[in-house]
Amino acid sequence: MASSTSASYALLLWFLWFQNLPPISAQLMWTPIYVGGNSQIDLWTQEAKGCSCPWNRTDHQCACCVPDGGCHCGKNAPNRCTQCGLEEHCNHMCNVTIISSELMARSGKTFGQIKSPSLEGPDACWYTFIPSSTQRIEVQIYRLVNAGKHNGTSCVGGFLQLAGGTEPQYSPSDNQICGSNERYAPPVVFFADDGLATLLFQITEKTRRSQFLAYFSFTSINNSDGLGYQPRGGMKLQNTDCDWLYQDFACNKSEQGGDPCVLASPSYPGVYPPHRQCKYHITTSNENIQVRISFTALLLPQNCKTDYISIYQGSTTSSPLLTTLCGNQRKTLEYSGLNLLIEFRSGPQKPHFDYNGFVATLKFFEKSHTTEAPTTVTQPTVRTTMSNLILPLNETVMSTPETSGCDILISGNNTRSGHFDTREHEWHPICRLVFQGRQTDVVHVSFFNYRLRTALCKSVIEIIDNKVEDKRSIMDRICSPVVKQARDHDSRSVEQKTYLSTGSTMIITFKRPSAPLSTNEAEFLAGAYFFHDEQISGTMQPNGLCDVKFNGVNSPLAGMIDNPGTQHLYWNIDGPLSCRQQFVPSSNQSITIKVQSIEKMSKEPSCVTQCGDNGCRCVSSSPLKTIDHLVLLADNNLNIACLCGSFQSEGLPVSARTWGSLTVIYSVAHYTWTKKGFGFSASYAFNTDTICGQHIYTIHSGEITMKNLTPPENLNHFYQQSCTWTLHSNVERQLELDITSNQNRPCTAWNISIHEYSPTNNQHLGDQIHTFCSRDNHKLYLLPWKLNTVVVRLFTLKIKSTLDNVDYHADLYLF
Repeated sequence: MASSTSASYALLLWFLWFQNLPPISAQLMWTPIYVGGNSQIDLWTQEAKGCSCPWNRTDHQCACCVPDGGCHCGKNAPNRCTQCGLEEHCNHMCNVTIISSELMARSGKTFGQIKSPSLEGPDACWYTFIPSSTQRIEVQIYRLVNAGKHNGTSCVGGFLQLAGGTEPQYSPSDNQICGSNERYAPPVVFFADDGLATLLFQITEKTRRSQFLAYFSFTSINNSDGLGYQPRGGMKLQNTDCDWLYQDFACNKSEQGGDPCVLASPSYPGVYPPHRQCKYHITTSNENIQVRISFTALLLPQNCKTDYISIYQGSTTSSPLLTTLCGNQRKTLEYSGLNLLIEFRSGPQKPHFDYNGFVATLKFFEKSHTTEAPTTVTQPTVRTTMSNLILPLNETVMSTPETSGCDILISGNNTRSGHFDTREHEWHPICRLVFQGRQTDVVHVSFFNYRLRTALCKSVIEIIDNKVEDKRSIMDRICSPVVKQARDHDSRSVEQKTYLSTGSTMIITFKRPSAPLSTNEAEFLAGAYFFHDEQISGTMQPNGLCDVKFNGVNSPLAGMIDNPGTQHLYWNIDGPLSCRQQFVPSSNQSITIKVQSIEKMSKEPSCVTQCGDNGCRCVSSSPLKTIDHLVLLADNNLNIACLCGSFQSEGLPVSARTWGSLTVIYSVAHYTWTKKGFGFSASYAFNTDTICGQHIYTIHSGEITMKNLTPPENLNHFYQQSCTWTLHSNVERQLELDITSNQNRPCTAWNISIHEYSPTNNQHLGDQIHTFCSRDNHKLYLLPWKLNTVVVRLFTLKIKSTLDNVDYHADLYLF
């Protein structure tokens, strides 16, 4: 923690830009910045004049500096002081490197202040912090002027962001804030725990004055006051962003030493980063061990739409859901079992940037060794009879003796996947299964078995796509007599009957006229369900069991994807499984997908992955459908990368960036519930740019120059571009195109084509008129007279290198 040797301590809560801040929130704690005196001008200046000038001791018109750490700014600013060690940045604190050890040696402080210069955008400044090995970096933002605005999901036009690493770059998945005229009280707090970090202040739009005020501190990771939080008793999992493992024996050892076992959201107690999925795995030595989870601090949005904590009885998110937490409710929960999973999810950042996540402690004990009675959360399945029932989200439906029946509410807040079977309940003439998801959920239901014996449709199953029973919302109606089995006489699985809701609620009504004579004669319905969060996991496609689409307009700008097949919906599959996850960028975006890991892929000797200039290919003597594989597919079914066989680690990660759609195809040759397909993990990011896409030019002459891109570090990275420029003239002239290139790549991997305009084609590509290959170097094309509109298309597929400059000169003139 920062400190001072002054006998009179006062927290500096007013400055040149702000004063009279409200009290500190108990949940948003930061390192107090202490200074001596009660009436000084700023952190380092006690008075604007009254002291001798460093260059002329007889002149007492210079500023008086704080004796403990303040140094005069010099002749260029005679009425100001700054922190010793930062004098060279006194008049223009921009592009600064602050080293903890040097700052301590010069000023005796491990904290300080940043008051940025007044920038006229577009412009940028950076501030790099280098801590010691026992410190974390803390930044407190108090004031922000004309630094972009928040569009609901991210910052546009400007931002302030704390980024880690030696080459920090703008990232919508990192902590960033923006605003036109913001005063933060309490401050917005950023933490960085992995060594060097940089505060990026960037303005990308035209402004008259853009500025911010912040404090920084190199905070000890062993701070006993709880401000410089570090996880304790757990082990961070390698190759993950924020996943941890907590084991009972390790935590018990930690407790014996006096420090509890603690876990928390990333960057706590600062604001947590957006678009994160963090998993905290908790394991015990035997089933008699119980774990007590105490959430000592919790500050999330009040609804559980995008930011929440889920606790599962098992090791994966497909395990039974025990509870979901959000808002600011502090709870103590107790569970038993060999494995528990705490999952923390965050959505887009939300102004005023004041949510800082959670802290929880873990205690392990045998059940018989405690008499404490903690507050536990139990959310049982609720039964009720419902007539024209409307179910608001999270509303509890109570049953009554007069109307008790076989009506079951299955909530997406309690469980995300599972089975249902009406034979598990007492017989009633009418049963209703109500699937109520979260606001951003859709409900996916599959029927495995059903038997309706009565004649003339006296028994019926109705699937209703609504939260109220309404004939207009009936998706399907199954009438008796009919029998469906999960498997045929040869024990082969039969195709499933699946339904996908359009909203967050689905009702299945099962009506039958009379009680059965025996159990073997009973009419029943059995199947599985799955709640799918479309805001986080893409839009489900109705024609497939596992196909989803991510649109760059409304999907999270970045996230993680993995293999399907773990939900109960897949229980009856016995055969090939193919799932498509499609990513469609908007007109000003590109999409990047990076395959980071592949696990348990069958190592078929007949299939080898070969990577080269034209991407990664699956080379096999057997049909590809008989082999487990993963494919990255671009527009027009262009295969950018296919991974199969023993391609496990040496070539990973494999990534691709396209300016059209990019689809991940997950193919398992033979899937069964007991032997699920291979696992994979990949990240995606929608990049905002105008490098490619579809552009329209109406001017009669012009030039196009493509921008260069910096390639990523991984070996196997592929760019795929399909850029189009529509050249449109409203007069009858002749178009001349002059194209030059220094490329030497094959025409199949790099070419420019000229097409007639087609109003029906997706890229408006009509009949092809000419093709320019790189070996042509330079060509002049005279297009037919009165051809007023043409489309010029660049196609390129390239491995890990900068994109090429492509110039064309188009003159439209009349003969």
